[in-house]
Amino acid sequence: MSSEPLAETMTPQQTTKSRARRGRRWVACLCAIGAGLTAALAGGGAARAEDKAGAVALFREAGELIDAGQPARACPRYEESLRLYDSINTRYFLADCYERIGKMASAWAHFLEVAARVRASGDREKEARARERAAAVQPKVSRLTVVVEDASTPGLEVKRGGTPIGPGQWGVPMPVDAGTHVIEASAPGKRTWTARVEVGPGGATSTLVVRPLEDGPASGDAGGAGAGRRTLALVTGGAGIVTVGVATALGFAARSRFDESSAFCNGDRCDRRGMDIRDSAVARANVATVVFGVGLAAIAGGGVLWLTATSPTKGASVGLTPTVGGALVRGSF
Repeated sequence: MSSEPLAETMTPQQTTKSRARRGRRWVACLCAIGAGLTAALAGGGAARAEDKAGAVALFREAGELIDAGQPARACPRYEESLRLYDSINTRYFLADCYERIGKMASAWAHFLEVAARVRASGDREKEARARERAAAVQPKVSRLTVVVEDASTPGLEVKRGGTPIGPGQWGVPMPVDAGTHVIEASAPGKRTWTARVEVGPGGATSTLVVRPLEDGPASGDAGGAGAGRRTLALVTGGAGIVTVGVATALGFAARSRFDESSAFCNGDRCDRRGMDIRDSAVARANVATVVFGVGLAAIAGGGVLWLTATSPTKGASVGLTPTVGGALVRGSF
């Protein structure tokens, strides 16, 4: 049956009822959506209320620390209180705390932020107070100028304390808190450059020059691997030389021990004491021989590593297996 005959058989009353049912369903859906949004907003409001309560507690604790003459401990409380709940009052007292501990740039910025916000609210008295504090702090704000010599380096990024310094700030005296600042410059294919600069208090100015970055090792370059292999060669060869020295000392000790048996022997005929001494000497000599062989093998392995250090293709592998009376060196290139 086509849709047209069906439409013809539907009376106006039936059409009205159908529309009414659809309308009720839409109202029910909207109510459900509204209820969900209300619940979500209620949950968010509860979370914000908890944050605000925590912010108030931290604000009070910070005030007590200020009264106790401990602003260095109070400032982190104010900072966390402001993070939990952004209050103009908290921001003002944080700026005051920064001024107390000598962070003049941070204090100046927060006083100006407070002035701008209270101006928007129409409180001229608080705005004037915040601007007075900012004006009093401004002459004490220290500044740092970061000069970048090769600003055209592709992908160059300069950071201060991990925060990017945009090109617009290069060569401009920027307000900073007094103290030590770490400047880092990096770019693709270049070696990272890092420097520390000390900025004095009381409105001091400092300048740091970022030199052109040096080229870094090319990707996939065998030079780095070769240098590492040469270092390994020196370590292995050095260990071999030390081992040979130890083996030589053991050999002399064995010889000295063998000589002690002369008092108890007549040629190759010895009593029990003489035989024990000679057995001990032979055992030491055997150990010396094994150690000497291991040392020689290590020296040989170090030589192999050194000679193959510059090979850009297949790497060299050296295996060292102690054997009776020496050692076996196995290598592949």
